[in-house]
Amino acid sequence: MTRRGLLVLLPAAAHAAEAPALAPPPGATLPPGLPVRDGGRATTLGAAMGGIPAVFAFADYGCTTLCGTAIGLAAATLPEMGLLPGQDYRLVVLGLDPADGPAEAETMRRAWLGETGALAGSARFLTAAPETIAAATAALGYQAVRRGEGFDHPLALFVLRQDGRLGATFPSLGLEPEAVRDALRATDAPGLLARVQLVCAAAAAKGGLLRPVLAASGLGMIGVLAGGFLLLRRMERRA
Repeated sequence: MTRRGLLVLLPAAAHAAEAPALAPPPGATLPPGLPVRDGGRATTLGAAMGGIPAVFAFADYGCTTLCGTAIGLAAATLPEMGLLPGQDYRLVVLGLDPADGPAEAETMRRAWLGETGALAGSARFLTAAPETIAAATAALGYQAVRRGEGFDHPLALFVLRQDGRLGATFPSLGLEPEAVRDALRATDAPGLLARVQLVCAAAAAKGGLLRPVLAASGLGMIGVLAGGFLLLRRMERRA
C-alpha cells in the first residue's frame, strides 16, 4: 500500500473551515485503559506510557513523507530537553489506520528513531482497533479524515500527564525543547494549548510526487519546512 502526504498551511479562515480540527475539550484526558497493541502484544495505553509523562502523537504509519518527518524532527529535538527518555518521559505514537499492524509501526520507528539509544529503546509505536482510535482522537479533540488510502490530520504533539490528562499541545514542526520540557515537568499547572495550523493531507495523485501546498505562509514557517525536509533527505542518505 502506497500513501503520500501533502503539507497544508492554514492561517486563512477559508481553509480553516475545510481542514481537520484540533480542539481539545476542557479537562481532556486520554483514557489509560484503552486497549492497544505494542508490537504483537496486547496492552493498554496506560501500560504503554509506563507510569510516566508522555510525548504523544497520532501518525499514519504508511505516510513516509510528512508523518515520518514530524516523528524524525521530534526524535531530533526531544534529546535537547535534557530529560531521560524512559525515565522522565516516553515518546508514544498511535497509528491512525486500523489496517496497519506491528510491521508498519516498527518500520516507522526504525526509520526515524534508529536502533539504538534511550529514545528509540523506550518509545512505543502502537496500533489499535477502529473503536480505540476513535475514542483516543475524540478524547483529545483530534480530527483525522480518511482520504483514499491516507488521512488528512493535524500535525500535533501532545504532552500527557502520567494519568493521561492533557498537559500541552505543540505543532509537530518547529518544536521548542524548552517548552516541551517545562510542560513535562509541570504536573498540575494549566496546560499550554498551542495553535496547530499544520495539516498532513493524503495525496491521491499517482506518480509518487510530494506536492507541498503553501497558503500565505511566513518566512519562519518556510524555514521550519526546509529544516524538516533537509532532515528527511539526510536520513534517506544514511539508509
